[in-house]
Amino acid sequence: MEIDLKDVGLPRQCLELVARVYNHPNSNKHTQDFIRFELQRVLGREYNIKEFLNDRRYKP
Repeated sequence: MEIDLKDVGLPRQCLELVARVYNHPNSNKHTQDFIRFELQRVLGREYNIKEFLNDRRYKP
C-alpha cells in the first residue's frame, strides 16, 4: 500500500522530514536502516516504506 500524504498536515511534514534525513548525503547506512526499520515498525508492513523513502521528491 502506498503512503498517501494529502491533507494530513503535521504528520505529513514529519514523514517528509524523516525522508529528507534518510536521503541526506551525510546519513550513513546504519542511520538509513534504523529509519526504515522504525517506520516499518510504526506504520506496519502494509506500507511500502522503502519506496516512500527513495522517492525523488526527498532527495537533495
